[in-house]
Amino acid sequence: MNQQEYTIAVIGAGPRGTGFLERLLAQVEHSSPDQWRPLRVSVFDPAPHGPGRVWHPEQSQLYLMNTPASYPTAAPAGDTQNQLPASSCSLSFLDYCRANGLNDDAAAYPARAAYGTYLAWLSKQVSAHLHGRAVAVEHISSEVTHLTRQEGNYLLSAAGRQYRADAVVLALGHLEAEQGAGPSHLAAQAHRLNLHYQPPAIPTDVDYEGFGAGERVLVRGMGLNFFDLMIQVTAGRGGRFRLNPEAAPGQRLTYTASGQEPHLIAGSRRGTPYRAKTVAPGFVPEGIELQYLTDHAVEALLETYGELDFTEHLWPLIQQDLTATYAQFGGQGEFDIQAYARPFEGQHWASPQWYQQTMTQWLRDDAAAAAAGTGSPEKMAVNALHAARLKVKHLVTEHLIRPESRLRDVEGWFEALVEGLASGPPLQRIEELAAVARAGVVEFLGPEPVYGVDGTQKSFIADSAAVQGVRYSAEHMIEAMMPPNRITQATSPLVRGLLQGDLGFPAALEAGGEIHVHKGFSVTDQPHRLIHRDGAAGQIYVLGLQLSSAQWGTAIAAEAGGDPRATARALADAHTAAEAILKQAAAD
Repeated sequence: MNQQEYTIAVIGAGPRGTGFLERLLAQVEHSSPDQWRPLRVSVFDPAPHGPGRVWHPEQSQLYLMNTPASYPTAAPAGDTQNQLPASSCSLSFLDYCRANGLNDDAAAYPARAAYGTYLAWLSKQVSAHLHGRAVAVEHISSEVTHLTRQEGNYLLSAAGRQYRADAVVLALGHLEAEQGAGPSHLAAQAHRLNLHYQPPAIPTDVDYEGFGAGERVLVRGMGLNFFDLMIQVTAGRGGRFRLNPEAAPGQRLTYTASGQEPHLIAGSRRGTPYRAKTVAPGFVPEGIELQYLTDHAVEALLETYGELDFTEHLWPLIQQDLTATYAQFGGQGEFDIQAYARPFEGQHWASPQWYQQTMTQWLRDDAAAAAAGTGSPEKMAVNALHAARLKVKHLVTEHLIRPESRLRDVEGWFEALVEGLASGPPLQRIEELAAVARAGVVEFLGPEPVYGVDGTQKSFIADSAAVQGVRYSAEHMIEAMMPPNRITQATSPLVRGLLQGDLGFPAALEAGGEIHVHKGFSVTDQPHRLIHRDGAAGQIYVLGLQLSSAQWGTAIAAEAGGDPRATARALADAHTAAEAILKQAAAD
């Protein structure tokens, strides 16, 4: 028997790297120890192992998860264990909370730091149990900056040292990225004029203390990063929200300023923030059932057309499901989901004051709809859209949608539509935004805002053609969004080295006779091995965000109890990678 040690390098120790370790443990625990050569796992990440940067346990307790506590897991739980065997550490986040006497409200939106504590626990427990099964695990708090092939193995460079590995798992998560032409131009002008410009970034990497009391801050984007900014410069600076439970939704909170807040002037293409999630429980609330976009209907379309066109074949079925769901929950008349997503399309306001009043009413209406749960036909139709998104994700993963339609339709407009409607904040955040807007801490720019720099005034400027009578200026501007998830823009020396060498290249989709470079790596089907420039696939496995070429959308977590082919696919990806690696490590 060949007893040479088999080494697995895991690059990235956030939830995806930790999930891989848990899946490795499960397979080790369910097998005989003499099936493999001696195993060593080297885990690399300068951020805390388990939570990584995004879920750092010491970040502000004000930052909330975007899913209720019942949803996320980094290990199989519930029905998922029927298909993916459990390890001795297989607990969901909610299981962990219950076992440790923490808040176990399944419907609550917990602090991201709390989820980070769970991930830190899981990483520690999995590592200890692997040690107990004679698997050596070393955690290295360094960034891997270089990866090459050498004589059938891989050579990694980290903090001036070199490490050998037989197999590598890329679990990189969010990466810093080069700025696009627009932001890059703004950044250059801001630097020249000594203005403060914050490019897209992970919220834990942003210094919100750079905005002084009363100073104006132009904000581009009103998605989830915007709500982190909003809460950190209000409640995070001593402001207080007072609850009046008898008031109507959208008016339940009153904000008392501390006097330390900056003045936020926020804009987005829609003119509004992401819509709030409904309080109706469930990832897809009970009662939501697609009647038209069914498996049977899709199979019939596939038999006829082979590959599907989203706009021609799928979108009409989705629209029928939206209409049916809207009527099922009491909606009257036709429901235009596009208009619901862009409520201010074609409108104009004679003054900024009128626009603020319009936004105040919009926030009240959205809060009321979210608070109504299944009593809101609009929110239930949005959840039907969300259910349809899950089916579309599966079709993309199985290569059943034509590449040109995936680019033009799914990623071109459907993604933005469903994100703005179904991936918004909890109701609490809309209530808080309404309160700080009434208090004058937040002001709204208007739809389709334009941002620039006035060299004479030495300030950022912004306005909206739909709102007359005002052009805003400020010494600060923040891009309230994550860095783009595109490997060709990543500043990571590891990713750049992979692309410049022979180990990896971006995926390409052929559409309309043209080749389009995609966001993620070129990989094999599950388990997703990195395809080298010579067309071969070695022993580098890709998990998570850099799989955007093989999957449409990559979830921040798996769903506890979810289907490994759908909402728990992140676990299935980790499981199949661990399984394939262990086959390579089989004893001679």
